[in-house]
Amino acid sequence: MTYVVGIDGGQSSTTVAIADERGRVCARVVGEPTDLVGESRTSSRRARILESLVERASIEGGVADVEFAAAVAGISGYGEHEAGAARPQIRARRLRIVHDTEIALAGAFPAGDGIVVIAGTGSVAYGGDETGRRALVGGWGYLFGDAGSAFWIARLAIARAMEDHDAGRYTELAARAIAFFDVPSLRAIQHGVAHGEISRATIAAFATDVAALAAAGSDDASSVTRAAAAELARAAVAVDDRLGPQPARRVAPIGGVFRDARLRSHFEQAVAALRPGLSVVDPLGDPVSGAIALARSDAGLGG
Repeated sequence: MTYVVGIDGGQSSTTVAIADERGRVCARVVGEPTDLVGESRTSSRRARILESLVERASIEGGVADVEFAAAVAGISGYGEHEAGAARPQIRARRLRIVHDTEIALAGAFPAGDGIVVIAGTGSVAYGGDETGRRALVGGWGYLFGDAGSAFWIARLAIARAMEDHDAGRYTELAARAIAFFDVPSLRAIQHGVAHGEISRATIAAFATDVAALAAAGSDDASSVTRAAAAELARAAVAVDDRLGPQPARRVAPIGGVFRDARLRSHFEQAVAALRPGLSVVDPLGDPVSGAIALARSDAGLGG
């Protein structure tokens, strides 16, 4: 039996799956994120995490002694700038590391003709057409971009609470943020971030509370989630523009941010308003299934 490995390395977690030659998954494990934000260019952290997760999956799937025909890892933000990072030592005849948008597109649209908008801790949009043309928009990281992401939502909500505080108004967003971060004041949040006591991941996690406030009727929180949906819709349209005109192109929203049904609905409305020819659909498969498909192709087993 021939086996392949598919890896989805995000900013909040990493999923590793092992599939046989027919594409049937025999093991799937989840572990630490593998992005290198804050790490040196030559960091071995990612390699260690991937090696450990593949080993766990191998044991779980009963293939601990098997050499894999191919492995494909889609890593958040991966690019040529990470060429110096240590490569994981995985028992595979071929290992390919790609940007995570590639596996997301392969999972959502196996033929490669569509647009994926990924919004988790970070955000990015990517698309392709039947000619093989590809376009990437966003993915600039939490400091310069990632509009509409969980981090962006949380940062904007906290910033607006701070602006209201300066104007003498104490809002629901402020109260929720203080409770979430378990601090005595908004200024304590700022100091906690400045001193490294509040992580990027923890800030991003506050987006769930913002969504809950919006669902409960908070106008302040609703304005933040609507703004996020609008930014994500603009990213989809930007990809569509770069790919060129095509009637009835499809857009698949992917990632934890879209688990908020209200934000998903706002996104669909914003896409329809900006580009009526785009249709928002559910992805056919998740990113790790896309990684498996690419690995099967690399191994000569078909897509």
